[in-house]
Amino acid sequence: MALTALSALALAAVASVAQAQSLNVVNSCSEDVILFTQTSFGTIDNYVAVAAGASSDMGISSDWDGAINVGTGCNSDASTCTTGGPTWDGETPFSRAEFNFYAIAGSVTYDISLIYGYNVGMEISSADTSCDAYACTISSGCPVAGPGTDTCYSPCCSSADACSGGALPASGGGCTDNAGPGPNSPFYYDTCPNAYAFPDNDGADGYTPADNVDYTCGNTAITLTLCPGTTSDIPK
Repeated sequence: MALTALSALALAAVASVAQAQSLNVVNSCSEDVILFTQTSFGTIDNYVAVAAGASSDMGISSDWDGAINVGTGCNSDASTCTTGGPTWDGETPFSRAEFNFYAIAGSVTYDISLIYGYNVGMEISSADTSCDAYACTISSGCPVAGPGTDTCYSPCCSSADACSGGALPASGGGCTDNAGPGPNSPFYYDTCPNAYAFPDNDGADGYTPADNVDYTCGNTAITLTLCPGTTSDIPK
């Protein structure tokens, strides 16, 4: 009986580890990056430097809700960057991944957002391969090219100057009421159909297209891969 009880405890421990919340960032890019994180709830490491070819456990709390923004060409404190910092408002473009481990216990909701532009490709995947793995890679054709190589300004901006005060200004900017499509949203949702090309690209408030851009997965062991070299096209 003691052996049986011990085995049951061991299995329970394994199951607990398998379901533990984790967020690992794998940098498959050819350049180093800095990760600037924003938090609505819980805790996560911030200003995390990840060298090309390296990975980092982001040290999230079990209830973290927030976003990871990617900066390139940054100095050590991200006070200057080619893309991303220091404003992190789209003045220079950056790719963004959003996660909510808080709203539904034991689950995570995630998405890739191009609302602030694009500087590196992204893929979000779970240890449960039945969950949607979203990926976006843009290698050419940006309507408004950003600094560096293969970077793009926000779809809400018709020009680089239009993003000089941020991609989503209080006035509403180029994306309708900071909710609906912007002047270059069609390029983004056609190129990366599983990434947000405008704030309500999921169909909120009736905006179209209503794409498959956010997913809730019951396995909370999550990997964010930078520069995966792939793009997903998973229908809603």
